[in-house]
Formats: sequence, structure tokens, C-alpha cells
Amino acid sequence: MPHASTNDIATFYEEAGQGPPVVLIHGHTLDLRLWDAQVAPLVDAGYRVLRYDVRGHGQSEAPATGYTYQNYSLDLRDLLDRLKIDAPVHLVALSMGGGIALQFALDHPQRVASLVLVDSTVPGFDYSPEYADAVEELVRVARSEGPRAALDQVWLTHPLFDGIRRFPDRFDLLRSIVLAYPARDYLDETEYPQPQWQVIDRLDDIRAPTLVLVGEQDLPDFRLIAEILAANVSTARLEIIPDAGHLLNLEQPRAFNGALLRFLAKHPSD
Repeated sequence: MPHASTNDIATFYEEAGQGPPVVLIHGHTLDLRLWDAQVAPLVDAGYRVLRYDVRGHGQSEAPATGYTYQNYSLDLRDLLDRLKIDAPVHLVALSMGGGIALQFALDHPQRVASLVLVDSTVPGFDYSPEYADAVEELVRVARSEGPRAALDQVWLTHPLFDGIRRFPDRFDLLRSIVLAYPARDYLDETEYPQPQWQVIDRLDDIRAPTLVLVGEQDLPDFRLIAEILAANVSTARLEIIPDAGHLLNLEQPRAFNGALLRFLAKHPSD
């Protein structure tokens, strides 16, 4: 199994194809299997595809501490270094993965060819009370009853997943991925210092061509984030995918792949 030492942890990754590098970054509680329907189309289009399990997810190491966007960015930097990927990369990222991609683009702008932000988070965004309360309840149950109970009873029943619930086979895959999540970050009570800056305050510093994709039926928080990104990243274009919720690439893979490949073709890396 391919693992690389990155920022003092072991990161699991998979590669396929040859050509300009495209890095796929999954969302919170998920793993690299999120992108199963994207790998072959990207390889067929002539790209080198790298997908990996973010720290604490999938088959990557789950340390007791270190769950910050700054560390996620360092993990990705080290992974690219270990794999000797020096050319600028196209970052394709969903939800929390979008926050990682944005942090990385600000930390290492010269290493980013383009951004595709899918139902993205933005570090520093203030979520609605409804969504923030759900996350707090998730952590509370994880600490009192264990991660599996929290993921099964609180997380997987959340409206965030209503869109994918329409497809029972895909929801079954999602459920198996989520229930395997060790949730070490929920148990981490470390008080991290405030970062020197938040991504949301530096969106106008991003220069890489950016495609913002959001599901028409995603939660209001994520639709608002998409609008904020489109309004504040000078290079950004917003595309709303009909009949899709938060897990856009799983719910509407054909529409997603088409939008992704059209964008990449218009923005080749140097």
C-alpha cells in the first residue's frame, strides 16, 4: 500500500495516469474513494491523477493532535515533495477539502495551476447556528458515546446528505466510508492558537484560475460560501449544478465530470 511520510504522519495515496498533475482532496469524514468516478475520465483526458486520504481519514495516520488547516496544507506540500511533483498542480477539492485547497493556494501560490472548489468550506467562515449546533452535537456524542454512534446517529442523518440518500447504492458506499472514520479530531481537546490570518480574509490574494461548483440543493451555508468565493476571488467563475446537493460529484457524476474537464482544458498548467 503506498504511504508517504508527510509532516510527521503517514499519508496514504493513489496515483494513476501521466500528464499534468491533478490532485483530488476529499471532504470531512470521507476518504479518497469519494473520487472513484473521476479517476478514469481524468486519466483518459491525459492527466496524472493523485488522490490521498487527508490526515485522520481513510488509511492515513490519525494522530492525537494536529487537525488544523495549516497542518493539512503542510501535509499536501510534503506529499507533493515526496512524489517529486514540482509542476503546478490542479487542485480539485470537495467541502473541507476545498478549505485545504484554499489554504494551500495561499501558502504556496506558485505550486497551484488552478482550483476547482466543490461545495467548499472556507476557513474563517461563520456557519449558521443550525449547522454549527449540529457539529457541536456531533462532537458531544462522539465524546460521550463514541465516534461510531455519533457518525451513525448524528452525522449520517443530517440534511447535508439528503441528496445522496436518493441513490441507495451510493449512500451505502458513503455510509461505509463515514463509519470507518476514526474521528480522532473530535477527541482532540488541544487549544490551538489563532492563525495569523484566516483564508476568508485573503480570498482576493488568490490568483489561480478558479471554478466554484455548488449543488443547487446544497445547504444554505454552502450556497452562501460559493457566492462569497465567486464574489471575492477575482479569477473565480461560479457554476450551479441542478438537482444536486452537497456531494455533487457522487450525485451528478456526469455533469460534474463534464464541468471539471471543460475547465481544466481551458486552463492548462505551464
